[in-house]
Amino acid sequence: MIEGDDDMTNSVRVGHGATQAGRLVGVALVMLTLMVEGFDLQAANLVGPSIVADFGISRSQLGPLLSASLVGILLGSTQVAPLGDRYGRKPVLIVASLAYGLLSLGAASATSITQLAVLRFLIGIGLGAVMPNGLTLAGEMFEEHRQASMTGLVGIGITMGGVLAGVTSAEILPHWHWRGVFVVGGVLPVAIALLLALCLREPPLAADDVRHKRGSVRAILVPSLRASTLTVWVVFASMSLAFHLLSSWIPLMVARVGLSPASAAWTTTAFHAGGVSGGIVASLLLTRGHWQTAALFMSGACVTMLLLGAFPAGPSVSLALFIVAGFFVAGTLNAINGAAGGLYPMASRATGLGWSLGIARVGSIMGPLVGSVAATAGIDRDHRFFFLPVLPLAIALVASLALARGRPSPKASQGGRA
Repeated sequence: MIEGDDDMTNSVRVGHGATQAGRLVGVALVMLTLMVEGFDLQAANLVGPSIVADFGISRSQLGPLLSASLVGILLGSTQVAPLGDRYGRKPVLIVASLAYGLLSLGAASATSITQLAVLRFLIGIGLGAVMPNGLTLAGEMFEEHRQASMTGLVGIGITMGGVLAGVTSAEILPHWHWRGVFVVGGVLPVAIALLLALCLREPPLAADDVRHKRGSVRAILVPSLRASTLTVWVVFASMSLAFHLLSSWIPLMVARVGLSPASAAWTTTAFHAGGVSGGIVASLLLTRGHWQTAALFMSGACVTMLLLGAFPAGPSVSLALFIVAGFFVAGTLNAINGAAGGLYPMASRATGLGWSLGIARVGSIMGPLVGSVAATAGIDRDHRFFFLPVLPLAIALVASLALARGRPSPKASQGGRA
């Protein structure tokens, strides 16, 4: 680990040897990076109605566009993100943020839906490299027993970015439409890349032999971990499907009942605002039980979806339920981020979390496509749409209960809680 440094004016050193203030500033920088990523992840969802109107396409044709960046994220998570183990988290965070920021600026001037889909795919590759390295770096700043909570807490940045995207879209859409939102989504990551280059210095990487172990997927598929790893992948894929199905189609459903694009953006903002508070609560509860906390939040998400699907409600009640849904669904995502990190020994923790997030993209790709199928079948016309996320949420719940019962968190984690 790094030693103390008197030169704190030019950079912030992080790691176990850093001061508490240095750690907190480092975490704030990582959270800000993830917040900017969260903004871009939600941008295409929020401007969906505006894109449909501008290009004259059907709602069912929007699904492939929404999934394009998610396919890119899958590629970035599994093929680009591991470069952080070899070259360091900071260089990958800077290059990836700069790349997807510039591409987003290019997407703002797209002249066809195909061109926009290709650019969103390329943007996704950059996005996929950011989150695994950001979460891993945040955990590495603190002692073992605090890493699960810190990993979960910093992940709130993604949800906060969704809130920021909703507020920004509500103000921009009436004047500059979807292109204006994409311009903001391009400027922000370019700015954060410059901030990281100037203000963040990560700790030295571990020894080469440990680093190679962390970079190999074989380390998390050894016989003692294989069943738990595969179960975690089921949890991540199922939860991601449910979350992206909701976040990508709530704006379109709200617009369908006659509300303006700005009102649809505010409704989605309520969903993500609930997720911020849920993420905080879930992260704090991780110190008491990793997968037990995840299962508790999944149960709440299932009940909320059943209520939304079974009973038609007015705007006020629906808005309140959207906030509750965000609390439980997004809160679960923070819980499983921390719980998955605590499942593996330190030498393979980055690989375990990176691959879990990569597998999650399978679910995130399917989410908007399930919405497209629902739209084609007419299921998106009323409250019954909310029955769709119940199945993946229930699958994730059963898998989490199995992980909690098996107590998979390694006892070898010195000072950590199982």
